[in-house]
Amino acid sequence: MFGYLRFFLAFLVLLSHVGIKFYGLNPGVIAVVMFYILAGFVVSHLYMDILPDEKNKIVLFYKDRFLRIFPLYIYICILTTIFLLLTSFGNPNFTLTKLIYNITIVPLNYYMYIDSAILTNPSWWLIPPAWSLGTELQAYVLLPFALTYKRSTIPFATISFLVYIVANFSIINPDYFGYRFIIGVLYIFLIGSFIQQKRNNYPFLVWIVILFMLPIFYYADSFSPTYTKETFIGLLVGIPIVFLLSKTKIKLPLNHILGSLSYGLFLSHFLSIWILDYYDVEINNIYLYVVYVTLLSLCISLFGTIFVEKFANKLRFMKKTI
Repeated sequence: MFGYLRFFLAFLVLLSHVGIKFYGLNPGVIAVVMFYILAGFVVSHLYMDILPDEKNKIVLFYKDRFLRIFPLYIYICILTTIFLLLTSFGNPNFTLTKLIYNITIVPLNYYMYIDSAILTNPSWWLIPPAWSLGTELQAYVLLPFALTYKRSTIPFATISFLVYIVANFSIINPDYFGYRFIIGVLYIFLIGSFIQQKRNNYPFLVWIVILFMLPIFYYADSFSPTYTKETFIGLLVGIPIVFLLSKTKIKLPLNHILGSLSYGLFLSHFLSIWILDYYDVEINNIYLYVVYVTLLSLCISLFGTIFVEKFANKLRFMKKTI
């Protein structure tokens, strides 16, 4: 079931980047919040239940996460670089420093302070959605320590949640600290981890607090100009969905393949948009345009899944669990 959810979330991100909104809401932001919950659940399962309990456990964890994130990411980066070099789309400006920022991913999370843009018109890095991967990688660095020292998780989650709340009152930047920086979203990953560990009091408490705050923000018209509504919805919908899916034992066909394709779909859809834009493919119907972008992205993703991830999975500890 999680494979279907991951694919659906990746598709929502795609929709957001072709300009589709639902009642003025950005579906990609909702999807990112839900994916953070799911990511926390999955890596907690990996670390607590699958990796052997030995001295180098944390090393095995980091190796698994590296081989999960980077091979397909580098593959899409290479394809994008080839496309940009052949077409000069977006007037690319390749420098060694910017390439390092793009390849290492984490600096992309701080694009507002670090110039990592390769394209200059429009200003984008090689894989625009990868800023969230930077957040994710930072969470993966921290989560093993939270899982090892469990008494620390509630205080750290609470501090992170308070940062998120303060940001959404616009006391500090609501976009940066309420959606992008790890200090304001670490609690979302930990919610997924708590669900996996069956420590459901904290996720339930966060859900109640957000449910209580939603009408207050609505009637006071206090929503920030960025993504307060979307992150609220992502939490209110994501927490019960991940909780319920963790309880179900239903096995649906295509779950594994959809889960595998979801990451490539997430990474490659901007490249697909750029390709269609460069070749001036005229598609007047937005829904047909979504089909074109999705199919092209899936072709890129499928090739990467077969020829890149298959090799990387041989080096991972337990490829079938994630």
